[in-house]
Amino acid sequence: MKRKIGFNLSALSAVVLLFTACEKEEVISSNDLPSNAVLFLKDNFNGSQILSVVKENEIVGRATYEVLLNNGIEVKFDSNGDWDEVDARDDRQGIPTAFINPKIVDYVNTKYAPALINSIDKEKSNFDVELTNGLDLEFNGEGDFLRIDP
Repeated sequence: MKRKIGFNLSALSAVVLLFTACEKEEVISSNDLPSNAVLFLKDNFNGSQILSVVKENEIVGRATYEVLLNNGIEVKFDSNGDWDEVDARDDRQGIPTAFINPKIVDYVNTKYAPALINSIDKEKSNFDVELTNGLDLEFNGEGDFLRIDP
């Protein structure tokens, strides 16, 4: 029994060490972003300058990218360069909405004007949307309102 527990602890330690050793952050040039990310930034943040790009190498060769813009907005991309999260650091600042499902934008504009969308985060099959008035809304993948998060 003690031998089995010791083996399990050793195996668990090895797995934890492997996972933490494989994650590595590095500052990269904006030229090293995936083309989808570059196009997204050009289409939605034209005129904003990129202040920094951090690439985080994850397990199994996947990477994520965090881009900080000079207007205080941070955009996170997956390894393909598709956006995962767009967040204004200032809670009173809105983000551009052209890339957001129009149903979500219309719902926010209809129900919560003059509040703006401050951040949007893709979750497994939903979108988490924070507003400048402090509300946190959840929408499904089709853009239908689900609930206000507490």
